[in-house]
Amino acid sequence: MVKYIFWGFVAVLLTATAQLLLKLGARTSTKNTSLTIFLNCYTISGYFLFILITLLNVYVYKYLPLKYGVIFLPFTFLFVTLFSLLILKEELSRKQIAGAVIIIVGVVLFNL
Repeated sequence: MVKYIFWGFVAVLLTATAQLLLKLGARTSTKNTSLTIFLNCYTISGYFLFILITLLNVYVYKYLPLKYGVIFLPFTFLFVTLFSLLILKEELSRKQIAGAVIIIVGVVLFNL
């Protein structure tokens, strides 16, 4: 079961990375037309990662009980926020910090 939990967290990290790539694709597009945003190399890479993540999630959820699987989703939000801070140099508001704390507390309470 530890192996599937590991792969579940890999899927969470890849999801956060894909979200980051999509945001980079939207930011680096020279023209703000839909076509240039969707054909950007960052955006295409992000969508490709989502395909891999879907396959990885199917593999993980095939063997991992669902009560453990739902724990992964909140960590996606935390990693997207962390990556945005570290890589995109975005700033957090107090509401975003409070939301992250609530997510962490919820995961801890869910697992008691």
